[in-house]
Amino acid sequence: MSKIQTYEDLVAERESLEKTLAIQKEIIRADVVELKKELRPAKDLLTFLAKITTKDKSNSLVSLGVDLVGDVLIKNLVLAKAGWITRLIVPFLMKNYGTNFLTKGAGGNFLQKISDKLRRVA
Repeated sequence: MSKIQTYEDLVAERESLEKTLAIQKEIIRADVVELKKELRPAKDLLTFLAKITTKDKSNSLVSLGVDLVGDVLIKNLVLAKAGWITRLIVPFLMKNYGTNFLTKGAGGNFLQKISDKLRRVA
């Protein structure tokens, strides 16, 4: 910062500070974008963990279907000879993930297409 003696010096100093501020704002924006890129894997992991630990209850038909498939196919057929802990935990995680996948994920588009076709028929 230089010594300000005249009005022109004050105006020049203000312009210099505004340019510096604009540059620093741009650096901060770039840093935030870089941080988002670096934290993306952690965010994806947390999203996946949330999907396997919580069940989406927004669509009861999907939830019922996934529960049925989880109990009948996974627990009784696929894991029939597995230990009791595995037979308890794996279906729980798969049912939670399945409901989230079918209502919000790629399956949501599939279910929406089926729903649209059924509405056209009816």
